[in-house]
Amino acid sequence: MKDTGKPNHGRSPLPLVAITGTRGKSTVAWLLYQMARARQLATGLWCTSGVFMNGHQLEGELHPWTAIVRALAAGELDLAIQELEAPVVASVGLPEASYGYAAITTLCGNDDGCLLASETRYAARAHEIVARAVHPMGTLVLNADDPAVLELAERSDARIVLFGLHPENPAIRRCRETGAPAIWCREGVIVANRALWEIGARAAFQSSLRSEKSMLSVAAKTAENHGEARSVDPQEWDNGAEIPLLDARDAPCTLGGTLTFQIQNVMCAAALALALGVPLTTIRAVARTFLPNPTVLPGACNLFTLQGRDVLIDSARYPWMLRPLIRGIRQRNPRNTFVIVHDFPWLTTQELHEVGRILGKIRGLIIVYGPASEDRLHALREGIVQNPMPPVVAMQPSLAHALRYALSLSRNGDLCLILADNALDAITTLERFEFEIA
Repeated sequence: MKDTGKPNHGRSPLPLVAITGTRGKSTVAWLLYQMARARQLATGLWCTSGVFMNGHQLEGELHPWTAIVRALAAGELDLAIQELEAPVVASVGLPEASYGYAAITTLCGNDDGCLLASETRYAARAHEIVARAVHPMGTLVLNADDPAVLELAERSDARIVLFGLHPENPAIRRCRETGAPAIWCREGVIVANRALWEIGARAAFQSSLRSEKSMLSVAAKTAENHGEARSVDPQEWDNGAEIPLLDARDAPCTLGGTLTFQIQNVMCAAALALALGVPLTTIRAVARTFLPNPTVLPGACNLFTLQGRDVLIDSARYPWMLRPLIRGIRQRNPRNTFVIVHDFPWLTTQELHEVGRILGKIRGLIIVYGPASEDRLHALREGIVQNPMPPVVAMQPSLAHALRYALSLSRNGDLCLILADNALDAITTLERFEFEIA
C-alpha cells in the first residue's frame, strides 16, 4: 500500500489489522488468524508464508490480497490481517488512518547494542509509519516491555492498548490505576482488564454501522456473540476490573511458561482479539492448543518430539533474540541441552563472542556445523568459556551430521535446540530423521 497522503479520518476504519515488529509478528498474526477462524469469522491473512483466506492458501500475493481488501470493504469478509515487513514499510510507506487495528510486537527489548544497528533504525522508522497508519478511531497494541515500542503511544491518535510481562511495569501500572486498556502477566497468569474487554463492545456497535451487506460481517457475528463475550461469570472479575485469561503454562508455545517472548506473543494476539470482540472462551481455546506450524511458521520456535526428546528449531539471528530463548530453556531445566549452531555469518566477531557467552550458559553440548573461519570459531569459543562451567564444543561438517550426532548422544528428557541459518532445511532434515527412526 503506497502512501497517498490523504488521511482516511472521515469514516470508521475497516477491520483491517496490521502487525509488525522485529520478532514475533508472524506468530501473533497466525494466533489471531486462528482465533478469528475458530470464531467462524471470514478472515484473510497476508504473512511471510503467503496469502490465506478462510483456511486456504491462495496463489500469488499482491493480487489475492487486493481482492481480500476489496471484499472487506464490501462487507463480504469479517477481518483481514496483514503482517508487515519493516524494509517494505520504510521504503514504500502506508496511507495514514487506513488500519482499524495494529500491533507492534518488539524492536530490541532493552538491548542498547541492538538500538545502534542500522537495521534497527530502519525498523524503528517502519514502526512509526505503522503507528500513524492506524485510524484515530482504531486500536494500536504496543509492547510495554520495549521502551522503543512504548514511546510510539505518544505518536499515534489511536486508542492505545499495552501488554507487558509484569503488573508493576510502570506503563502497565498506570493502565491499572487509570483504567486504560491493558493485558499483563501476574504470577504466570495472563490477565486483561475490563477496559480492554469493553473495546470489543464498542467495536461491535461501530461495525454494525459499517455494513449490512454480509451475513458474516464482523458486526453481525460480534453482535450475535456479544452476549457470550459478556456472559463472563462475575466471580471471574477481580474487583470488577480484571479477569484472568489464561495460565501461560497452559499455552504450549510458551514451553511450559518459560519462553517469555512467546508469552508476549500470546498477550499481543489476545489483546487484538479482545479488541475485535472475540469471546474469551475462543481466545483461551486457541491459546491452549496453538503451536507454531513448521510449514507456515518455519523457525518460529517449532517444537517436535523425537523418541522422548524435545527438539526446538528457531531462527534467532541476534544475541538479543537468543537471550530469552536460552533463559527459558534453562528455566525449563532439561536433563541436558544439545545446541546445534552455525557461525552466524551476518554477525561481527564481537557479536559472535556474545552469542557464545549466551550459549555457554547451557548444560550440555554445543555442536557447530558447516564451514567457519578460525577467527569466527575463536570468537564463539572465547564467548563460551566466559561461563563458570562452559559446555563442550564439537564440530560437524553439516546440519545433518550435527543432528545425527546430537540424537546419538541424547536421551529421554534432553532437549535439542537447532539454531539454523535455514529453518526449512532444518525442518526437512529433522522430518527425514523422524521417518528413518519410524
